[in-house]
Amino acid sequence: MAIFNYVAMDKSGKKQNGKLEASDERALRDILKKKGQILVSAKKTGGFTLAGKGKTKKKSSLFNAVKFKDISLITRQLATMLDSGIALLRAITIIEKQMEKPKLQEVFASIKADVSSGVSLSNSLAKYPKYFDKLYISMVKAGEASGSLDIVLNRLAQSMEEAQELKGKVKGAMMYPIIVLSVSIIIVIILMVAVIPRFIEMFEGAGIPMPAFTMFVVNLSKIIASWIGASVFVAFVAFVFFMSRYIKTPKGRTQFDTVILKLPLAGGLLRKVAVARFTRTMATLLDSGVPILVSFDIASDTSGNSVISNAVVVARNSIKEGNTIAKPLEESGQFPLMVTQMIEVGEESGTITQMLGKVSDFIEQEIKEGLQQLVSAMEPLTIVFMAVVIGGIVIALFLPMLSLSDIAG
Repeated sequence: MAIFNYVAMDKSGKKQNGKLEASDERALRDILKKKGQILVSAKKTGGFTLAGKGKTKKKSSLFNAVKFKDISLITRQLATMLDSGIALLRAITIIEKQMEKPKLQEVFASIKADVSSGVSLSNSLAKYPKYFDKLYISMVKAGEASGSLDIVLNRLAQSMEEAQELKGKVKGAMMYPIIVLSVSIIIVIILMVAVIPRFIEMFEGAGIPMPAFTMFVVNLSKIIASWIGASVFVAFVAFVFFMSRYIKTPKGRTQFDTVILKLPLAGGLLRKVAVARFTRTMATLLDSGVPILVSFDIASDTSGNSVISNAVVVARNSIKEGNTIAKPLEESGQFPLMVTQMIEVGEESGTITQMLGKVSDFIEQEIKEGLQQLVSAMEPLTIVFMAVVIGGIVIALFLPMLSLSDIAG
């Protein structure tokens, strides 16, 4: 059994703190339920497991961290329950009870208390901007105003799932070259610091003459293993640290995003990812009844690239003055011509929402193909890099041995 410090909520919404003994958190929840209370959070303070193998281990906060996919899953569950005719308050109660992560359980207990006292769902969600962004709040608010909250939540869940899928594909495509390069760098450092010095001692002890290429590798090894190498490493770490701080500033972020959009191979792909996010967000917002200027404000924050975001803000101001959507986007030079042309056709035909959806579908398909091409191009490059660098070091070590065999011959 284990002892829990817990926070619970009674039927009136009042929080209560206490301490109880239970076999696990589920059992604690059942005990409190019989008392007419709902468990908000619990923390083990000690005791023994049922098997008697010692103290129970506290779950790492790393595994309890709230992730994007958690919010996406909750949105899908809430949309499904509302679509099935379950009342909003009951749906929130169900989600709160089945929540395993303490922080989300606490959040939904608070949301349930707000909704039961007459607060709108959107206003209650707005208290937690860390988990529910402007896009989420605006769409929920639009769904409440139009009386179609279940439909809007379904669209939002679909949008979040598509965004998560796209993000996963980008990360998955970059994982292989990153792993290969990391392993190559680790192997090179081990060879330079631990292996080459032993060969140098052997060559010098045997009086074996070393060729120029071998001397170059030997001198490089000495530099890496000396205080100079340590200084270069510290300088590199400091550079990365200060650059990461600078990138967080508006000016630094804009400069960084401008550079990455100009990178060969990856730059065009990253631009498409940002444009796809913008068009997908706009299509979802407009389809949910959010006004166009508000949609532009929200979409500018969700593109993930400050250069694209700045272009969207300029376009928004231009639209406010009475201009079309396509014209300022085209003049920014940040959007592919195909995108602006399709948006222009959508404006002329009155099908801008449907056209934005088609544009995002088309771009996402291009992104998938581009990722395959990028991986296909990077795989041989990383293998060649690994072969040249590590192979060069191995050759440098064997050249003196060839010289020794020539002398012996």
